[in-house]
Amino acid sequence: MSGENHVSDDAGDVDGAGDDAPEPVVAGFFSGCGGLDLGFERAGFDVCLASDEWGPAAETYRRNAPDVRFLEADVRALDAAAVRGTVREAGYDPDGVDVVIGGPPCQGFSRLNNEQIELDEMEADERNTLFEEFLRMVDVLDPQLVLMENVRDLINRQTSDDRYVKDLIVREFASAGYDCEYEVLEAERYGVPQKRRRIFFIGTNRDVPIRFPEPTTPTEESWRTAGEALADVSDDLPNTTYANTGEKTLERMNHIPPGGYYRDLPDHLKTKKYRCDCADTDSCPHEPEIVKRYGTYLRRLHPDEPSLTVSTNVFIHPTEDRYLTPRETARLQTFPDDFAFAGTKTEVMKQIGNAVPVRLGERLADRIREYYPEVRDASRVDPDVWEQQSLTDIA
Repeated sequence: MSGENHVSDDAGDVDGAGDDAPEPVVAGFFSGCGGLDLGFERAGFDVCLASDEWGPAAETYRRNAPDVRFLEADVRALDAAAVRGTVREAGYDPDGVDVVIGGPPCQGFSRLNNEQIELDEMEADERNTLFEEFLRMVDVLDPQLVLMENVRDLINRQTSDDRYVKDLIVREFASAGYDCEYEVLEAERYGVPQKRRRIFFIGTNRDVPIRFPEPTTPTEESWRTAGEALADVSDDLPNTTYANTGEKTLERMNHIPPGGYYRDLPDHLKTKKYRCDCADTDSCPHEPEIVKRYGTYLRRLHPDEPSLTVSTNVFIHPTEDRYLTPRETARLQTFPDDFAFAGTKTEVMKQIGNAVPVRLGERLADRIREYYPEVRDASRVDPDVWEQQSLTDIA
């Protein structure tokens, strides 16, 4: 990553300053393996600091960005001195960090159903305090802009007193001195060969309008497909590990059409189980019933469509009877082919699935890059802050 040091700009006329102004500086927290950070680097930002507590992701980050100072620690254990000292050791001014980015997990807010979250349940889930820790890091570095990413499901989550969690997040940004807006972005509309929905919050403490990127591939005709993304993957690339697939699974794969999954199998190839209480199934008068499976089980990608959302569930290749390799899955997340992941295959797949697609991160960073250098000298905002309670203290 870029090593050009950033120093704080002097106040004054910024006309014509664009060519001489230093590149904007970004610090990342909850960085994972570095998909979002890499997007910002590609957009012309200097990455001065990254942080994550998970060892395999930290090793991957260091392997691919050895010049970036990486804090492998629980963010709750980081204090202002450690963070600012690390930025200074990297050769940057701690008061010159322009943007803070990250995706603090809010698992307690993310559910597979539409049930409301009980207040006492929210308070008991310590993971929800991580957003507040993210804002604490923002306070430590006082950037002009903040970008936070989370699961799309967050937009529908309500507390048991009918308040939307997304609105509570916006209010906490305001309490920290930042105007904030959110938007759900669809990755396939930004050149990513994958249907992926994520919510992004952009906050600023300057008197400037908040802008999200315009889609670069807005129509279905312009979407990148899984077939295009996987067309020229070679076996000599890193993380090209093929799964050992049994004959029964291979037979099933052979019956899965493009875009299909387990549901499309003939009944004799579907899993069956006895639902009765009979002790001896050989003499049991009942017939075993077909087991239903979730929609990603034995899912084959369609070569002419973007992939479904990449996660730890492995897809079947669009045209071959085999599972995708980690390298191919990374292609769907738009990681470059020389980006090497560390850890076991399971750990690698988790890193890939948790990442922000690099190309989507770059589009967001391109938009934020447009603010510089002028935003550094813009006047500060005074957000409309009303009585605010913590996300974990709202009873």
